[in-house]
Amino acid sequence: MTEPKEIWIKKAKELKKSGKFEEAVKMLDKVQKIKREEKDDNFWQKKAIHYDEIGDYEKAKEALEKDLEINQKSYDSLFFMGKIFYHLKKYENSLECFNKASEEYASQHLRNTNKIDQMKNVNKFEEAVKYSDKIYQEKELDDEFWYQKGMVLNKLKKYDDALSCFKTILEKNKKNSKILYELAKTQLWLGNKQECFKILEKSCMLDSNIKEKLRIDKDFEPISEEKQFLSIVGLSE
Repeated sequence: MTEPKEIWIKKAKELKKSGKFEEAVKMLDKVQKIKREEKDDNFWQKKAIHYDEIGDYEKAKEALEKDLEINQKSYDSLFFMGKIFYHLKKYENSLECFNKASEEYASQHLRNTNKIDQMKNVNKFEEAVKYSDKIYQEKELDDEFWYQKGMVLNKLKKYDDALSCFKTILEKNKKNSKILYELAKTQLWLGNKQECFKILEKSCMLDSNIKEKLRIDKDFEPISEEKQFLSIVGLSE
């Protein structure tokens, strides 16, 4: 596949021809950004992001492999690799990366915590504050992590584990219609049909666009002719 830089240069030319100059400038800005990134320490990670943007997941995977070879393993790179493997439908590899990302997050937190104690013990309080700041700035295992991991677990038919991931998100936001939608699928695959209907009804109340999505989602085919489902999507008589 063509390099991202070449795609965006071509796109900029097309936009110029159609008189969309502001959008063309944005494309050229992306090209300049890539040129600047070539000197960055995390060049390969950023290159992977650009391959991901144009849908070349094999190239994104190769770039991330180089990033993990050259630089210290990081939560960001491992998590990103998990998402790339998901796109490539390599779900076991994806889950392994998400688990490693979680382990790396915990290890980094522990390293920074230990450094604070070490610096305090030798009266290097300014250094201790620096490590304290690092802990404050740490990337949390946020909703996106639990969502992505839950999606992979569903693909691997590990439904109880997927359920746990989605419920972790809903503990903080019970009105997340996107997560409720995926949770409904998980409940259906677990054989909890009535719970699935209950969740779908709630998600549709939160976002009316979900009804249209439900009508074409093949995952719900096993219940697509049932009265409760037809009522939820607005197709009942």
